[in-house]
Amino acid sequence: MATFQYIKEANQSIAAMKGLINYCTQDKKVHDDISQRRLVGGVNCDGENAFTEFMVTKKSYGKVKGTNFYQYVQSFSPSEDITPEQVHKIGLEFAEKAWQGHEVLVTTHSDADHLHNHFVLNSVSFIDGLKFNDCNETYGIMRKTSDELCLE
Repeated sequence: MATFQYIKEANQSIAAMKGLINYCTQDKKVHDDISQRRLVGGVNCDGENAFTEFMVTKKSYGKVKGTNFYQYVQSFSPSEDITPEQVHKIGLEFAEKAWQGHEVLVTTHSDADHLHNHFVLNSVSFIDGLKFNDCNETYGIMRKTSDELCLE
């Protein structure tokens, strides 16, 4: 069963968002030796172009200030019998359920002892321009959704 956590980002600048996306998509972190693929994807965006797409959404609604993004991590125990491809698939399914109406970069890092997904969420909805409301209630729902997908 994976753990799920919110990573608080004090610096919410556009440059910080770009830096986080660049970190999450580093080839040395997302390269899967088994499938020989980059485990970079997106929900409601093309993962490889997430920064550009996030910015188009933000600019179209005039929302490039304040909270620009959220970061979450879903980590799997090294003792779990799971492949990087399976972890990535779970991550994409999770992002699709957890953040409807938002663009989400999903990357799977296989460079550590534990496989883990990084999620970078555009705070602005591409549907209506409203910002995501992250609170204890939504966090609880996300943890429950992650647990359910892992059990499947």
